[in-house]
Amino acid sequence: MAQGRARSTAAAACMLAAAVAAGPGAAAGLPDIPTPYLASTHVAVDEMLRLAEVRAEDLVVDLGSGDGRVVIAAARDWGARGLGIEIDPALVEESRANARRAGVAERVEFRHGDVLTADLRAGTVVTMYLLTPLVERLKPRLLAELRPGTRIVAHDYGFSDWKADRRVTISKTYYLYVVPAQVAGRWQLTATLPGGEGEYELRLEQRYQEIRGGAHLSGGFLPAFEARLSGDRIQFVLVTGQTSHRFEGQVRGAAMEGVVRSGTGPQLVASRWRATRIVSGAEEG
Repeated sequence: MAQGRARSTAAAACMLAAAVAAGPGAAAGLPDIPTPYLASTHVAVDEMLRLAEVRAEDLVVDLGSGDGRVVIAAARDWGARGLGIEIDPALVEESRANARRAGVAERVEFRHGDVLTADLRAGTVVTMYLLTPLVERLKPRLLAELRPGTRIVAHDYGFSDWKADRRVTISKTYYLYVVPAQVAGRWQLTATLPGGEGEYELRLEQRYQEIRGGAHLSGGFLPAFEARLSGDRIQFVLVTGQTSHRFEGQVRGAAMEGVVRSGTGPQLVASRWRATRIVSGAEEG
């Protein structure tokens, strides 16, 4: 069974050591074998949780949780709740004992299971120290099941084609990914602008958190400048005539809405906008 923290043979441990020394790209060619258990250092644990900006209201899910140190630190140092998924039952028991010693047993849980099938939907932060083949197998599930805005932190081995929102190197390298809302497709956009009510067909293309597109209307096309997506937060700028309209809002499934600020200088006119999905990107594709 492919898994992040299973105990392994000496040969597998040597393969991991070679991959770590060679860098993230080297792991891509490894066979799909159980990843040997290699505990993160205390510095690495702290930097992962710091990069995720863990808060007290978070549920931190560690995939391949080993002796529980990431989950325990999330509860002890950051006040969060934690869940560890680990395939080795001995490590699960060790984690529970460690949590009791740290005085956080009531805030954390450790489950014996496979990260490829475990229920991760409640997590608001996901951490992982896994080799590239397993990271890539997890990616479709993480994108499909985690809520937009969920932070994923990968230690050393990130996703091959998903650009990290942040990349930090402190002793080791850590990659932060924010799960994006799905906005690709066509939207019916209505906005109250200084010149009156405006209706547009907003068309967006998306590659993970990177978006582009524009608004179609009778007689023209308005490109969406500075289009950005972070979790469920979206922003873009449309220009009509000599006026810029700065849209900021939140995506909620098949609808998004927010505030548009129009004009020049510091005193902008603020009003509301809303868009409803006409056709999703998947339907168009």
